[in-house]
Amino acid sequence: MQTCHMSLEALKNNIAQEKRIIRDIMLLSDQLEIAYFKNSDDKKIIEMTVTSLTSQLRILNKSVAVLLDNVSLTKEEEPKKLINITYLIGGGKEAATIGETHRKEFLTQLNLSSQALKRLKKKYKVEVKETVEYRKPSRFAKTSNQFFGELGNTLANSPNFRHLGDNLKKANMPFLLNTYISMILFTTAITFALSIFLLVFLMFFQFSLVLPFIEPAKEGLLLRVLKSSWVLIGIPAITFLGIFFYPWTERRSLEKRVNQELPFVVIHMSAIAGSGIEPSQIFKIIALSSEYPYTRQEVKKVINQVNVYGYDLVNALKNSARLTASKKLAELLSGFATSITTGTNLNEFLDKRAETLLFEYRLERERYTKVAETFMDIYISIVISAPMIMMILLVLIKVSGASFGLTIGGLTTLMILVIGLVNVMFLVFLHLKQPGS
Repeated sequence: MQTCHMSLEALKNNIAQEKRIIRDIMLLSDQLEIAYFKNSDDKKIIEMTVTSLTSQLRILNKSVAVLLDNVSLTKEEEPKKLINITYLIGGGKEAATIGETHRKEFLTQLNLSSQALKRLKKKYKVEVKETVEYRKPSRFAKTSNQFFGELGNTLANSPNFRHLGDNLKKANMPFLLNTYISMILFTTAITFALSIFLLVFLMFFQFSLVLPFIEPAKEGLLLRVLKSSWVLIGIPAITFLGIFFYPWTERRSLEKRVNQELPFVVIHMSAIAGSGIEPSQIFKIIALSSEYPYTRQEVKKVINQVNVYGYDLVNALKNSARLTASKKLAELLSGFATSITTGTNLNEFLDKRAETLLFEYRLERERYTKVAETFMDIYISIVISAPMIMMILLVLIKVSGASFGLTIGGLTTLMILVIGLVNVMFLVFLHLKQPGS
């Protein structure tokens, strides 16, 4: 058992070192990509550093396999030939367990990568935290999995929740499907408990929740409970549907924003392709640009498919086309992959795509202008003309002495509230119809 415990500790240390190495590789590939193109000396340093880090990662991976073989809960076995080494890196003391034959190579590569990273960070003043953002697991998600994890796993395999999983991926939401389903169920259970508390509260103060207002109850307790019992189903149901369709709304919102940036992204890509640069580098430059905050997140999917999963560019483009929220971007990525496969001139392909997207962009702006003009006429008719008519009616009511159950002050207040509500509705509608900035 002691050997098992030592192997687990060593395994934990090795995994921590692998995370550090991957973090440094991402630092080089993301933050220093511009220097990669502009400075040939930095290019050589970066290539050497990535090679060195990859060698360290390979050595640690071999050790992980051996450590897993040494973990035994039933009997003690002689551990295979591994050695523990400690070293200073990044101002702290680290430890790892590697094969005895790999000790010299590992320390050599470690020394090379450490010096190179120190030089690059000092020159470009790059902090690791700007490159990689590690998120701790959500406490709410962990709690949801504890209560509804098994049910979430079962529902995740159901075809009824397949579209929810697609929306989560396309909306770039950091949740697995089974975890998100568990969160939906846990939130619904909480709102159900709150609904019971609300119903008891209303009954205690002798109120009945009768739509659309809360009025003093004149009936018996049982009748009041029956009339207000809709909250036990209504509030949890609204909560469930709201969280269930939230990824869909996020996907639609992301699609809209990406589509607004896409014409200018394609123009940028066309200009880069005209310089004869390698196709994969086009996406890296776009991903590093701060001018396209939404499209760059989608383009990073292509880069991750190549750098992390090891796909070639064509397959990476096809896979990313299935994961993006924007249909227009999916068509662009698919067309890009086809152009590479068939040997079509990329600059010509991107120029034509840019013309099409700009034409659609102008049409959308024109449609929005016409819609705004139409609703401006409706707004003038309702919000300006209607109050004037109501004022005349109030004067006539006052003169004739007629009564509708409300005083003049009450009618005036009601008119102001209606006008305010109409204004809010118009603003919300125009905001939803707005094609973006």
